Formats: sequence, structure tokens, C-alpha cells
Amino acid sequence: MGSAILNSVIVTALGLLLLLVVALPAAYALSRMEFHGRKILNVCFTAGLFINMSYIAIPIFLELVMTAVIYASTALPFTIYLLSGYFATLPHDFEEAAYIDGAGYVKTMVKIIFPMAKPSIITVILFNFLSFWNEFIVAMTIMPDEKKYTLPVNLVINLTTGSHEAANLGRLYAGLVLAMLPVLILYVCVQKQLTKGMTVGGLKG
Repeated sequence: MGSAILNSVIVTALGLLLLLVVALPAAYALSRMEFHGRKILNVCFTAGLFINMSYIAIPIFLELVMTAVIYASTALPFTIYLLSGYFATLPHDFEEAAYIDGAGYVKTMVKIIFPMAKPSIITVILFNFLSFWNEFIVAMTIMPDEKKYTLPVNLVINLTTGSHEAANLGRLYAGLVLAMLPVLILYVCVQKQLTKGMTVGGLKG
């Protein structure tokens, strides 16, 4: 059980890190900059919303770290779509003032736009955390080694193949609680920001 929890933490953390490193600059560029091929890229990322990671699980047979890459890449279209919509609602006055003061694109993006978009960033972190932490199909398909099982896979395997002795059931229920705790704690911590991130994008003016 301990190794399964650690595997889930590694996969989820790496997946979120890779996702944010790619999605935040991409969403910023697609929503705030004008360049050749921008519309085509938007269409491609929008089309990616219709690809579910379970569709490509069977052809892929990789290791633990690569699982995080799969999670991040399949979540990229939704994340960019959501962040781009939020970034587009932010006023350009702050960026123009930063450019006048000599700030470049990267500094303006990191120091001004990202802090202003904090509610939206927290929203995508929470949504993708729930998806990565609870994902079962891909993890089960590409990580058949018991030592690399994530927590959901470990719990399902124990539930379906383990004995029904009281001690085993007790460990199983304890594992279910451990699986829920990070989600509940994260939601409590970011509840206000989550609500703001889901509603502010629809406001005008």
C-alpha cells in the first residue's frame, strides 16, 4: 500500500508539473499574441478535447515516469482551452505598462498575467489532480508490474483478488480513506479560488 501511494504521488506530481510548464505559456501565447498559424493551433488543441486517454492506453506500454507524460499530454487540450479563455478576459493595459517599463514577454507573463490568473490556474490544477490521482485504466494497462501500481489500481486488485479476511478488508478501507484524503484537503484549501475561477471568466466589463 505504501509503494502504491508513493507511485500515485509521483505520477500525479510529475503530470501536473509537466502540464503546467507546457500549458501556461501555450495558453498565454494563443490568447494574448497574434502570430501566423495561431488559428490552426487553436483548432488542433480544440480537436484534442475529443481524445480520451483511455483510447490510447492499449497501444502504449511504458514505465512509471512516462505515465505522467501521458497524463499531461492528454490533459493539455482541456487545460489550454480553459486557461486561454480566462487569459483572454484579462485587460491588456497591464501588459502594455510592463512593456513600456522594459519588461519582456516572459517576465510579463510570469510576473503579471499568471498572478492575475491565479483562480483559473488553481481550477485547472484541482481538476487535473482529481483526474490523475483517480485514474485507473491507463495506469492498469501500462504498468502491469505490481511494484509500480498506483493507489487506485492497488485498491481494485486487492478488492477483486484478495481474500475477505477482516485484516485485509481493514487495510482496504484504510486505503480508500487515504485515497480520498488528499482530494478533500486540496478542495478545502482552494475552495474559494476554485469558485472564483469558475465564475469570473463569464463576467463582462
